[in-house]
Amino acid sequence: MELSSFQEKTEIAIDECKGSVKFCSKNALVHLRKAYKLIEFDAEMAVFRAITAEEEAASSIFHMLKNQQYQHANKLNFKEHKYKQGLFPFVQSVILHMSEFNEWNNSPVSSVHLEHCTHNGRKAIQLHLELQELGLCASPTPPLHFSFTDKESGQPITFNETFKKTFQGNEFDSAVKYLKKLAVRRNEILYASSSGLPKVSGNVKEFVDSQKNNVFKLLNLLLLCDPWINEGRSAFVQQALDAFLVLMDKISASNMVQSPSGAANS
Repeated sequence: MELSSFQEKTEIAIDECKGSVKFCSKNALVHLRKAYKLIEFDAEMAVFRAITAEEEAASSIFHMLKNQQYQHANKLNFKEHKYKQGLFPFVQSVILHMSEFNEWNNSPVSSVHLEHCTHNGRKAIQLHLELQELGLCASPTPPLHFSFTDKESGQPITFNETFKKTFQGNEFDSAVKYLKKLAVRRNEILYASSSGLPKVSGNVKEFVDSQKNNVFKLLNLLLLCDPWINEGRSAFVQQALDAFLVLMDKISASNMVQSPSGAANS
């Protein structure tokens, strides 16, 4: 499995995580490597392992949230595939929302980039916000200690509209139904139905490559949180967790933990 230099550093860094956080992360990469080996002679299992790799990366984040005692983390259901398959599209929705916020609000942030670093003796990832016009670079500690609130109500936003626009579409009347359908498609890769045997079509290599990118994005997110716990819990991680649980119908928006003062308005 070919990795970029950044991905190689990420793989090395997760070795310093502990317990389920570490082993779910490492198992995600085991599944990916096996998926690449299976592409030529067992496409269905290659796809299945690539999907499982993403689920394991998601599980590592869920374990981290529980270990660090984020509020409501106990409502995450590790055994349901819709949670594990729902995390990455949710994260993508959050990233898209932040990108649109930056563009529409004439934000002073000109670019955002990640950098591997060492923090408190552990390999970690730091977030840098470039403020080109001011000649500055902001690096929050911990990296995700900020939040987004609604300009009028002051309440933390949920990113649900971005998720619906980007992934859910009009075919499903709720995000949960969309994610349940994703979980069903996962099983359809392996099991026969009344219409015939399971068969994967399309470019399997491209799919596995895409899953590899998904996995490393989740592992990078993990390294923006797990090594930084001595600095306290991050406001945006709490907001994103709550928003994900709102999406999954586990809590209501009114139960989201309030953002600290100084949050960005959306």
